Amino acid sequence: MDLFDKTGKMALGSRLRLFTMRITDDAARIYALYDVAFLPKWFPVFFVLSNDGRKTVTEIAGEIGHSQPSVTKIIKEMEAAGIVEGNLNSKDKRRNVVGLTRQGTDLAEKVKRQSADVEVAIDGIIQEATHNLWEALAEWEFLLDQKSLLKRVQEQKKRREGQDVQIIPYQDQ
Repeated sequence: MDLFDKTGKMALGSRLRLFTMRITDDAARIYALYDVAFLPKWFPVFFVLSNDGRKTVTEIAGEIGHSQPSVTKIIKEMEAAGIVEGNLNSKDKRRNVVGLTRQGTDLAEKVKRQSADVEVAIDGIIQEATHNLWEALAEWEFLLDQKSLLKRVQEQKKRREGQDVQIIPYQDQ
């Protein structure tokens, strides 16, 4: 894209957002291709519940790296779609235990069937590409966990500004 040639690395966030939107749009079309009534943003919550069974909203949030309010919103949308059920076996209303409904379990089977085709398609892209994006993302996540981009920029700013500092001998005036 011409814009990113002009802006360079400064637009990394914007470029990644556009890339994410592109993949998410394709994901929605893939669900439709397999006749799966599902929103891509539900996938992390759905994956955890389909693999681990019932969990609290707090447990899900911790596992997928989302905030509790974000997971609660997704759960409400999935409840409205009949995929999950909340407040299961919980006497404490502050502790919302959620799990898949029968419809959600059936949906999990459909998603598993399509996932094999998706994996093969992604492996094909990895084979065609010069760089393995999947491994590169893991590496970038690791490096940013060690030191955030903000911290790195702050350090660079301090180094750059330090070069402009001049020490002038004291003169009594």
